[in-house]
Amino acid sequence: MMEIVFYLSGIITFVVIFLISIFAPTKGQTRIWLWSLLKICFFTVLFYSWFTDNIVLKWILIEASTLFGALLISSSGTERSFHVGWKFLLINSYALGLAFLGIVILLFASTPLQNLDFSSLKLGLEGQSGLLIETGILLTIYGYSGKLGLVPNHFWVGDTYAESPSQISSLIASFVPVSVVLAIRPLIKLENELNLHLINASNGLLFIGILTILYSTLMLVSRDDIRRISAKVALFHTGMLTLFLWLDISDDVFYYLLATTVLVKLLVFLSMGILRMDAGKRNISQILNGTMLSHKALYVYLLALLIAFVFPLSPVFVLDLKIIEIAIMKKQFYLFIFPILGSVFFFVSLNKVLPMVKLENRDFNSEVYGTLQLRFYFFWFSLLFTISVGAYGMYYLMAKYI
Repeated sequence: MMEIVFYLSGIITFVVIFLISIFAPTKGQTRIWLWSLLKICFFTVLFYSWFTDNIVLKWILIEASTLFGALLISSSGTERSFHVGWKFLLINSYALGLAFLGIVILLFASTPLQNLDFSSLKLGLEGQSGLLIETGILLTIYGYSGKLGLVPNHFWVGDTYAESPSQISSLIASFVPVSVVLAIRPLIKLENELNLHLINASNGLLFIGILTILYSTLMLVSRDDIRRISAKVALFHTGMLTLFLWLDISDDVFYYLLATTVLVKLLVFLSMGILRMDAGKRNISQILNGTMLSHKALYVYLLALLIAFVFPLSPVFVLDLKIIEIAIMKKQFYLFIFPILGSVFFFVSLNKVLPMVKLENRDFNSEVYGTLQLRFYFFWFSLLFTISVGAYGMYYLMAKYI
């Protein structure tokens, strides 16, 4: 059932982003239908990658999204966005090149395969172990981690989300992580069966995930740009994905995690776009120098941050409860640190944004009133759907405690 929730969340998220890009685009956006076609291509290749078990085809589809993503980042038409698009393309292509090398090594180490499905590869590697297989898994997982944007290959993340229109940022942040995680998870499971050593790709992935969480929290302290703050929120949640991969959770919790990732990123970047467009500025210090701000725009951003971390009916809150449950059941009490880190991140971000409440309230910016009003409606629809998923997850995953 949770698998269906995930697919439905993905489709609804894309429809919302697509409709916003057509009917409520970023101010000054040109060639809307051309960019809309690219958005369809970007979503299609990643959505198809969710269903294929062919490890090479999955890699090709994820790599194709890199090209489409780079073009979409450049849609702003500025010199800065063009450079960021190139950075996105080069770093992601480098990382996926490592992943492909790892796949080639695994195929070489395997006995002859009937096809390129992962299940066939698993049979081909059955009963085998050794440095060659461990190296193949390590390269593949590490390469895919670069596409996720984990430390040390995270340098494309901040610039991509800061220089792209909010709907492009939302599209990339929502669909790239879940697609890559779907490619990594079978490899983690395979490694757990073949390599039980302390030093392995799974533990390494968790290590760089923790570094990513700490990095995003520390960098948040010095950020004044609401775009950069939103990028750090996305980076923090990407780091948290590695914990769930490492824990080897059930399929229901895993697909619920993916649905949560898609929906939360949609809310964060959609609300950020509303606040940015209404304020006319992106730096909080500049916004505070003004005298008026639409509190509706501010409150949707605050609501998105709440949903992303601590709101009781948020899917994120349900996942925090699952971490606590796992920590108690397995007596791994150090896992309590992860929900605590989420709370710390939330309060730091809240401290950044909350001073804008003191500005005098007004209606939406009259120059873009229609666009903001339409985005406002889309935000509430997305929020209600996310809370519904959170409530369903609370009932489905935590029913025995209720």
